[in-house]
Amino acid sequence: MKKQLTFALLACAALASAQAQNTFEGQFTRPLGEVLQEISTRFNVRLAYDIDTVGKKLPYADFRIRPYSVEESLTNVLAPFDYKFVKQNATLYKLKKYEYPRRTDADGEKLLNYLCTLYNDKASFEKRKDVLKKEVRERLQIDKYLDMRTGAAPILSKVRKYDGYTVQNFALETLPGLYVCGSIYTPKGKGKHALIICPNGHFGNGRYREDQQQRMATLARMGAICVDYDLFGWGESELQVTSAGHQSSISHIIQAMNGISILDFMITRKDVDTTRVGVNGGSGGGSQTVLLSVLDDRYTAACPVVSLSSHFDGGCPCESGMPVTLAGGGTCNAELAALFAPRPMCVVSDGKDWTASVPKLEYPYLQKVYGFYGAADKVTNVHLPKEGHDFGPNKRNAVYAFFADAFQLDKSKLDESKVTVEPFENMYSFGKKGENMPENAIRSVNELGKYFGKQAVRAAAADESVLKKSREIIAALNLTDEKAANFATTAVYNHRRAVRDWHNTHPYTIIPEKDKATGRTLSKVEREMMADKSIPASVHARLVKDLNRVLTPEQVEKVFDEYTVGKVAFTMKGYYAIVPDLTDQEAQVLEGYLKQAREEALECKSMKAISQVFEIYKTKCEQYLNSNGRNWKQLFKDYVNKRNAEKAAQKAAKKK
Repeated sequence: MKKQLTFALLACAALASAQAQNTFEGQFTRPLGEVLQEISTRFNVRLAYDIDTVGKKLPYADFRIRPYSVEESLTNVLAPFDYKFVKQNATLYKLKKYEYPRRTDADGEKLLNYLCTLYNDKASFEKRKDVLKKEVRERLQIDKYLDMRTGAAPILSKVRKYDGYTVQNFALETLPGLYVCGSIYTPKGKGKHALIICPNGHFGNGRYREDQQQRMATLARMGAICVDYDLFGWGESELQVTSAGHQSSISHIIQAMNGISILDFMITRKDVDTTRVGVNGGSGGGSQTVLLSVLDDRYTAACPVVSLSSHFDGGCPCESGMPVTLAGGGTCNAELAALFAPRPMCVVSDGKDWTASVPKLEYPYLQKVYGFYGAADKVTNVHLPKEGHDFGPNKRNAVYAFFADAFQLDKSKLDESKVTVEPFENMYSFGKKGENMPENAIRSVNELGKYFGKQAVRAAAADESVLKKSREIIAALNLTDEKAANFATTAVYNHRRAVRDWHNTHPYTIIPEKDKATGRTLSKVEREMMADKSIPASVHARLVKDLNRVLTPEQVEKVFDEYTVGKVAFTMKGYYAIVPDLTDQEAQVLEGYLKQAREEALECKSMKAISQVFEIYKTKCEQYLNSNGRNWKQLFKDYVNKRNAEKAAQKAAKKK
């Protein structure tokens, strides 16, 4: 009875404390994670977390919950933190960070309906077009950088001859020291040919992949000169700025500048028919296709593939890093594509990505705008409802058919089996490792600060530093499998960047200065270690999973040793010196503890924190030795005395 009374009193005290906190003065604040758990239970739904809830407090928490709607409740609870939900099914919601370039189909429909109130005929649309074209250029800042270009002639390779076409590599210096590399596929035969500029998307292996070569060469065999080129930070561009450079707003500017510059030099060729100039790309290359068509009036036909949407601007900074869709008070890629009217355009879409809405949403809108010009038949849509996000055969066939009609190409030459798929090395201008790169070539994204400003490249330069360290870690393994090495490097890079970003947003100051249990003041390192432990377990698990996918257990351990500067081996060497008769069993136990320390230290922010983790496990090692009949204190004292005696003897010997 007494025990029950005690529990009742404690419960009342806890309730009173909670009620005291749950007041106007306390803004009815509750931990975000706790509120989300309540929503999950209350509405009987599962929440998949792709957000950080650690340390986040939600004011007026209970007042944000709507008892009649899980979705309104989630919206109200997540919005203060710039989080959102994506419904997966009736009982599962994925919680994500706010994505500024991505909206819902319904949002896209509302925007297009709004845009249609701004114009209802050719004259009113032309006014809107003038505003958008001007503002897109201004928001992209493209003219500033076009004026900085060197105007240098391209560096051209020898011509390689194949069945019905030739291939020649080029390297074009745009800004001083910055090069864009690509390949020119030219039909065999004299006379003037159509020209198609082909910006690349984010497909694996970039422009070197098989289906890209098939498309370029087939169009060339059909009678069009085709030019493709590396994304900024991909392919040979990676040799200059690493892949980290791609994840920056400057990639948006540079890729547009590259497309314009390549057209500038190609249009001067005597074999180019300037009345037949097309642009065609897929995914991110489709986003570039639309942007280039807005920036450059020389194009006469355009074909964006698996990209066009009214509710998605492109998820990469190279597509949405600069705020071009804020032009004219707010626009989208569908409206920007409509600026191409009345010139021929084919939009290729599929049923398994954001372009699934094209047949019912974006395409009718494009038809309406083209109708202002009496050219509704000039815009077409090839929709593949059962296909996904790729540049597969059906997408390529749609491209072939469109340009064959638009540019009067020879359909009888449409035969991909005639294409020679080249090894990547054939397509390089500067060699596999950049051994032929010009002396003035930029070698770091940081160097671009002189053109774009240090602030613009700061984040990319920081990522570049992480990438270089990740490469060093994997290079120490001397792997012969290049694919495995690249995968492991990416795994380490993603992990180190995630750890860095976590610590940047979760400094040691999120940990209270005093220990709640003892009231003791915690040191900075202790607080840092506590902050280290708050990082989601998934970050560590992902690293281990990815490394084990391509490396042996021994190689994975070597990677972890690189993270912790070899502390396991170094500490074991010390134990062998202090305990000369250390048994194999004892060594195995000690090494096991140290490997646990190493595992725990992988997410530490500093060497001090890493050392502190090892100190904790070294204490466990020494306690184990004591429990195993050893006297660690005496062993260490004897070792120190022995070393001091040896040093004294060496010093005396030198005096003699």
